[in-house]
Amino acid sequence: MSVFDLSRLVGSEISLDSLQELLPQLKCELERIEGGYVEYEVTHDRPDLFSAEGLSRALKGLLEIEKGLRVFQSEKVGLAINQGPEYRPYVLFVTVHGLRLDDESITQFMQLQEKLHATYGRDRRKVSIGVYDLSKVSFPVKYVKADPRSVRFTPLEFSDEMTLEDVLKRHPKGVQYSHLIQGEKWYPLLVDGKGTVLSMPPIVNSEDTKVTEQTRDVLIDVTSTDLKAAENILSIMATSLAERGERIGLVEVQDSMGTRVLNLEPREVRLEVSLVERVSGVCMKTEEVVEYLQRMRLGAVPNGEAVKVFVPAYRFDIIHPVDLVEEAIMGYGFNRLAHEFMQPQHPGREHPINSFSRRLRELVAGFGFQEVSNYMLTCKEVLYVLMEAPENPTVEVLNPRQSQYSCLRTWLIPQLLQVLANSKHADFPQKIFECGDVTMLDEREDNMVREERRIALTISDNRVTLNDIHAIIDSLLRLLGLQYTLRTSEHPSFIKGRFASIEVQGITLGYMGEVHPKVLVNWGLEKPVVAAEISVDGMFTTLYGKSSS
Repeated sequence: MSVFDLSRLVGSEISLDSLQELLPQLKCELERIEGGYVEYEVTHDRPDLFSAEGLSRALKGLLEIEKGLRVFQSEKVGLAINQGPEYRPYVLFVTVHGLRLDDESITQFMQLQEKLHATYGRDRRKVSIGVYDLSKVSFPVKYVKADPRSVRFTPLEFSDEMTLEDVLKRHPKGVQYSHLIQGEKWYPLLVDGKGTVLSMPPIVNSEDTKVTEQTRDVLIDVTSTDLKAAENILSIMATSLAERGERIGLVEVQDSMGTRVLNLEPREVRLEVSLVERVSGVCMKTEEVVEYLQRMRLGAVPNGEAVKVFVPAYRFDIIHPVDLVEEAIMGYGFNRLAHEFMQPQHPGREHPINSFSRRLRELVAGFGFQEVSNYMLTCKEVLYVLMEAPENPTVEVLNPRQSQYSCLRTWLIPQLLQVLANSKHADFPQKIFECGDVTMLDEREDNMVREERRIALTISDNRVTLNDIHAIIDSLLRLLGLQYTLRTSEHPSFIKGRFASIEVQGITLGYMGEVHPKVLVNWGLEKPVVAAEISVDGMFTTLYGKSSS
């Protein structure tokens, strides 16, 4: 970025020495200064600092040129209609007015656009951004699904019209991002009230609405597969460009679910002043906390023994009061923190559950089993469909890059059968086991997810029965000194009457059984399989009378 451009945004000349001192206070690392340009590295949680506009806003606070919450003038300016394709269902718009653009400023917001695409936008897969000259746009704007063969427009940097299908074949951006929409019956399209094509998201904009140095007002859109991500990214784009303009226009979007508009109102968070010292070790008065937060461009007012903090929409990295403690310390200055040596609280040692798990692995390996290690990420087809099992509440991955890694596993046996299905060429009997973690949704946990360590074993052979796996489990539990009972139970993945739950001190710790023939057919397995799965955490707690966590 140009130091000249940064200085004019700040409103005061920024020396290179000042930048070297100030950037680390924002957790940025100076990479290079050359020919009046500066390169710096920003932590991933501060996308508002990806451009000169956002950086200048932060520097104004540190330099005490402008402190506290940045207030943006905004008003409703127009209407948009969302009739887009289901596979990319969300669209949001804003306008920014009163811009004064030149080559450097256009380069800056284009770079910001591409950095957001590459990071939070997942290379346009999750969110894509478009910027247009508002003087060439008529409301209402429409987000529609279009026929790839019949609709034509002139893509950016081209002089000839093309069909949407041709854009994917002939335009460089079309070739690069064709995988995002190719194969769909309808393609996304943005058109204005006169039918002029604005863009073909998430691929390319139209040449007709290109932003130039003569542009004074712009329209910004985001299309997305995730509404929250769209709101976050649009708030970054809108507030960054607003640093070069006068006001922001809010566009109301209507769709089948109602209406929505980008919310730029700050969030209110309460910060107990005592938390600052507890977390950082620095004792601050309420007035000092207010002062330091304002230097970080947050709104802050005293509220008894606490501070009422107003967090701007573009700071979606702040999600907890501890984040505000970090902001206060950054405003205070990292370089002012005294160096202290902290005596180790205890010598390093292996976690007890890991020691216990290693003992279990050694015992099971002694029974002739081979250990395997699978990913915690898998898919519902493996966990439930192929196992003929009902679906349990499962932690899922939003927009997974590969369908086979779309959720976290809730039990171990399915992946052991997957290993057996890929090992039919090996000699029999096949005896494998895994000791690893599974996850369950649990509202009692802070993050709504509970992890549990388990061990699972499977045997595949011509004449294997429930007795074979029972003998192994019986030996294992007796070696551990655990008294157990078996209770007849049912599970759709196992043969009825050949499945039992394992209880220790009246608590069900696991189960064992003969895998149902339907499941074997689903996996392409030709020999019988028996399996067992037991909670390692449960055994540990029973043996030692304390939680494994």
